[in-house]
Amino acid sequence: MKKLNLLFPDEALIAAEKMPEPEYFRDLHLDQVINKITEGREDYKLSPYFYWLPQDLESIRFRQGIMHDLENTAVYNNILLFSKDLSGIRNSLAHIEKLYYPLQRQRNYLETAIRYQQLLKGLLNRLSQITIESSGLKAFVIKMQEIVDTEFFMEFENKSAALLEKMNSIRYAVIVKDNRVTVQRCLDENDYALDVARLWYLDMTGTSADESKPGVNSGYDMNHVEAQILEGVARLFPEPFHELASYCQQYMLPGELPDAKSDAECLKAGRFPFMSGDVLNWERELQFYLAYLDYIAPLKHQGLSFSIPEMLVQSKCIQAEQTFDLALAIRLQEETGQQVVVNDLRLSEGEQIFVVTGPNQGGKTTFARTLGQLHHLAGLGCPVPGLNTRLCLCDGIYTHFSYREDMGAGHGKLEEDLLRLHKNLDRATAASIFVLNELFDSTTYDDALYLSAQIMPQLLEKKSLTVWVTFMDALASFGPQIVSLMSMVDPDDLSKRTFKIRRKPADGLAYALSLAKKYGLTYETLMETIA
Repeated sequence: MKKLNLLFPDEALIAAEKMPEPEYFRDLHLDQVINKITEGREDYKLSPYFYWLPQDLESIRFRQGIMHDLENTAVYNNILLFSKDLSGIRNSLAHIEKLYYPLQRQRNYLETAIRYQQLLKGLLNRLSQITIESSGLKAFVIKMQEIVDTEFFMEFENKSAALLEKMNSIRYAVIVKDNRVTVQRCLDENDYALDVARLWYLDMTGTSADESKPGVNSGYDMNHVEAQILEGVARLFPEPFHELASYCQQYMLPGELPDAKSDAECLKAGRFPFMSGDVLNWERELQFYLAYLDYIAPLKHQGLSFSIPEMLVQSKCIQAEQTFDLALAIRLQEETGQQVVVNDLRLSEGEQIFVVTGPNQGGKTTFARTLGQLHHLAGLGCPVPGLNTRLCLCDGIYTHFSYREDMGAGHGKLEEDLLRLHKNLDRATAASIFVLNELFDSTTYDDALYLSAQIMPQLLEKKSLTVWVTFMDALASFGPQIVSLMSMVDPDDLSKRTFKIRRKPADGLAYALSLAKKYGLTYETLMETIA
């Protein structure tokens, strides 16, 4: 039976698990994005899943299909419920192990096992009534059905049900006399326990919110009197309790607790034989999809658009309408409730490099980050910010952002920039992406322009998709493959940024006018001063 992986081809899984954070994450603020996505899900160790980019179109489309299915509310809610219930079962098992009295542990194991059985069968029953289109979730349903159809599972289910019925049929009386408590077989046919419970508003259903599931008081540890009563009942009815012990020995016996591992990892490692390792693996992999969709849900509620992009293999004709920086959008939404400014990006046939100029603090760097974010997220198979999106299947993203000089590097910032660029240009291919931000800002304008003029032909020769934020207007007219973009200002107030990025020849005019107005150096202001 071929193993199912909901994220990776088999050969990529080990590499993905060990994947470190990519170098470009900090520059693109993807470190902030992934930290937010995985927050509260630390036990699943999802971060490497968001680092590793599949290198083939088939894997990306496989994930896109699952993402598309999960955009169906019914599918999403059922997968989410499955994940929450399975997490609850894991937590129950972890707590039951800590209970002091063996008989209490055994009874709770039994009821938790039945919850697990009902969870798998309930999920299959609900998903059978929903249209699923992706090959990934279809295979998930098939594999889950194969598990519940195995001889092991059916025998496990039958033994559990029969044993629970035997345990529930036990009737006994508690005799309290002076300071002595004893138990005996219940000779009275009338059972007043429920009447007493109703009189005192006691909950006889345990902790389960669903009355169809057995109650599991796994959060409650007995005192010594209750334990003595339970031991007395076990002596009165040895057969079902011996059967329960044998059942737990077969299905529930936990192994040794590995050092420095979470409960989720221990359970995944097979501490409880009845928990299918495949089911636990699939639930972890499904967390990748649930975590990302949970992360973007507030932005969608805010009215921002997301779409599953068309992936281009040998074309640079990318497009994204109403796109935005995901990290900035979440920060604005959480801190101020503001909605991020959206922009469009597009390259036509023969175009390869965006050169972005304009005034400082006008959104140029944000636009550049957006392009990098889009391609990483698209490579993961995730919905990306924007509408009508077409993006490149990339084999690597290389960023060069202006940061303070590293005094411990043994060389200056300019040399550091050049060495890093040289290394990345050697590694890059036509499927690579460069995000360059204020390159060579540590040197003079003339030297920066000269060096940039040496770099540009190499990028064009590599055919690498590039976005280059610069203060040098001359780069925007380097050749027909260059698309000139400018960050715009308010025409009625040239000092006010709109954060809109538009196709426009670089002329420096808006920047110059905004600076002149800021410092009172416009023609009108000077004439008024002279007068």
